[in-house]
Amino acid sequence: MTWSGRRAFLAVLLAGLTVAAGAAQRGQVLNPLPQQPRPQPGQALPQFRSQVDLVHLDVSVLDRNRRPVQGLGPNDFTILENGQPQKLAVFNAVNIPVAVPPKTAWLRDVAPDVRNNEDLRERRIFLILIDDAAIQGVPLAMQNVKKVAKDFIDRLGPSDLAAVVFTRDNRNSQDFTRDRARLLAAVDKFTLGFRDMGDASLYFRYSVDVVRRTVETLAKLPDRRKAIVYVGQGVPVDLAMAAGPASLGMTDGAFSAVSQRGEMGQLRHLMELTFLAAARANVSVYTLDVCGLRVEGQRVGQTPVCVPGLEVDYLINVATVTGGHAVVNTNEFGPGIDAIIEENSSYYLLGYQSSDTREDGKYRRIEVTVNRPDLTVRTRTGYLAEKAESAAKRKSALEAEPIGAALAGVLPKGDLPMRLTAVPFAVPGKKEAAVAVMLSVKQPIRETGARTIERVDMVVGAFNTDGKQQGGTRLRADVTVRAGATGLAEYEVLARLDLKPGRYQLRTAANVGALTTSGSLYYDLDVPDFSDDGVSLSGLVFTVNPAMPIAPIDGLKGVIPIVPTTQRTFRSTDQASAFVRIYQGGQKLLVPVPVRIQVRNDENVTVLDRQENVAPPSFGAGRAADLNVALPVGRLRPGEYLLTIEATVPQKPGVVKREVRFTIQ
Repeated sequence: MTWSGRRAFLAVLLAGLTVAAGAAQRGQVLNPLPQQPRPQPGQALPQFRSQVDLVHLDVSVLDRNRRPVQGLGPNDFTILENGQPQKLAVFNAVNIPVAVPPKTAWLRDVAPDVRNNEDLRERRIFLILIDDAAIQGVPLAMQNVKKVAKDFIDRLGPSDLAAVVFTRDNRNSQDFTRDRARLLAAVDKFTLGFRDMGDASLYFRYSVDVVRRTVETLAKLPDRRKAIVYVGQGVPVDLAMAAGPASLGMTDGAFSAVSQRGEMGQLRHLMELTFLAAARANVSVYTLDVCGLRVEGQRVGQTPVCVPGLEVDYLINVATVTGGHAVVNTNEFGPGIDAIIEENSSYYLLGYQSSDTREDGKYRRIEVTVNRPDLTVRTRTGYLAEKAESAAKRKSALEAEPIGAALAGVLPKGDLPMRLTAVPFAVPGKKEAAVAVMLSVKQPIRETGARTIERVDMVVGAFNTDGKQQGGTRLRADVTVRAGATGLAEYEVLARLDLKPGRYQLRTAANVGALTTSGSLYYDLDVPDFSDDGVSLSGLVFTVNPAMPIAPIDGLKGVIPIVPTTQRTFRSTDQASAFVRIYQGGQKLLVPVPVRIQVRNDENVTVLDRQENVAPPSFGAGRAADLNVALPVGRLRPGEYLLTIEATVPQKPGVVKREVRFTIQ
């Protein structure tokens, strides 16, 4: 089984993407919103970053007890590149408080349906790596895999981004997201590998090599805190055998010593590549041993399992050399998980423009120190300078296809603030669903003093679990800016994608040519099979009046009878409503569908609760009925709310529901 053959969403996670041109739609003329009011104290300003090439560093400073050191300033740091002092150009101290469970469970469990790409640089990045290739069939270890991974997810903060990746079967891996439900669902898909069913060397190589690949992937994120959390049993790498001379003869395992030494040598080489990449990128690997407290003599049948020795050595080596720590020989994982979270809670983002402007492709060694004793400083150890020809090609490609560059990152690009949501709807007589895509873009207005037209190019692509593009479209918005306008222009763009049932990641990007500013945003999407027997619901779509400029205004005509929005924050004077479509699949006789509509506040108090009965005549020829729900925004106090629409169905699970969060200012 090859790496590419085992790939599911990891194709998106571990590989860059190129965007094929879709069907271009005609340009739409938009008038930007009036000048935005000045932000209130404490309100974050959108960041539109410059294109200056800086060397970005995320720097952890730890005391003797591995606790993060806070309160350092720019003057406390010294940066050397190849021994030469560098001038600090960017400094930001990041302190993330310990996540406190919310007073209401849905605030943690229900993720916003609208994603945005703002403040990405200040978020911690955790890649949860579950080693399903090398785990043995030990009931306690298998149970601990899910327990440990879920306990770690439960400790993530609301702004953290995490991914779940497996070393063997990645059909159900999960790309980076804040959606706790999606992360937990990926963990629940863990299955046992085949380590004890023959030659395990192949699975050992899978395990060690995927650690290397994940480190190299996170190396593409030089300007944020990132860590790998390995959940597994470890690999029995005999470093002494790999380094020592081989002798002839056969071992008890019926493999020659030469073959065993060769296998150990391969694993050692992969570990060395991992350590080198981790040092250059400042990626720490934290290992959690699902075997727990190991004792001699444990067996499943005739096979030794979870015994002390080489596997524990591997876990300790990987963690120690990369700057993490190993949680081994314990059945209490909580303190170790807490220590991982705490160690990554405070760090510093530094940036400098190298004094060495040569484009020679050579390695530049970086050293960062602080002017206080007894502290440990961790950051990447260096980088490769770009060659002149490579820089020219990159800049040329960026000028020719800036959107493609924005789409190719491991994480979205936040230079141009964007919001995105997507909802699938059934298409009568077809297996495919029509996915309503709603994209919001916020851009700065150039103060030219004259009426101008800004051209904004956008692309939306859908990628399946093998990383292959299954659909896409290109759009263009011509934003008309009135003379004398200042501030920000914000507008929405609508698009439709037809996709077969399945799991997808939508990748969107936008580029404002005159500002040489691009942004991108990724969105996980499940497209159901609406033709299955029984009752099902579309997702929830919101509409609001007054609305921001939208183009094309009829972009979803024939899909839904409303003009949707990405807005989820409303004023008390707004008129907002939600739309959902109810389906009865199959060919059975149509039946009445009881529907319950609830709105709960952030204290979990129900402020709206009503029931409706959708009668069979409401379902048209397409076996679908539309339901509009007016939100009582005028009588809701400021705060966060959850809208829940439930339909009672005669088949399992008995109730199907959709939930969306919204906020009242």
